[in-house]
Amino acid sequence: MTTFFKKAMLYLGLGSDEDFLGMDPQVRSEGPTEGGVIVKPSEPGGNNVRTITADTGGANRGKDAVTITTAPPKRKAVKPHIVTPIRFAEVKEISEAARRSQPVIVNLQQADHDVAVRIIDFCSGLKMGIDGTFEKAGSDVFLLTPKDVEVSEDEKRKLAASSSGAL
Repeated sequence: MTTFFKKAMLYLGLGSDEDFLGMDPQVRSEGPTEGGVIVKPSEPGGNNVRTITADTGGANRGKDAVTITTAPPKRKAVKPHIVTPIRFAEVKEISEAARRSQPVIVNLQQADHDVAVRIIDFCSGLKMGIDGTFEKAGSDVFLLTPKDVEVSEDEKRKLAASSSGAL
């Protein structure tokens, strides 16, 4: 009668995977599996760490797997595009330059205060969309930098120095 209930539990998916697959949970054979990976049984004595090795064949057979890391993409240095918007409609030029992965200097020194606030809000949202940065570079001058683009420190110093005058 026990086997009937055990089979019923397995049929309903209530049993363990080892029972369903017909495996003994204490004994697992060492050998290649479907993905070409060998899983060695854990060592007795409480250590639950298992070594996983690649089954590539040849001289590398049975060697420990190698961790492959990728280097972050290089940031490219690009000359910034300068925009001096007076009306909010001119933000299109800012977004087009940012989409081309070109940093944008936004000079708001000639814009009205209300328009400047709207443009700053737009650039803040654009920064989130392109995963970039938006920082103040001088008095009413801002720098919008797209992801993976770098503006040299020399260029930033020139920008800060020239922000007192018109760009």
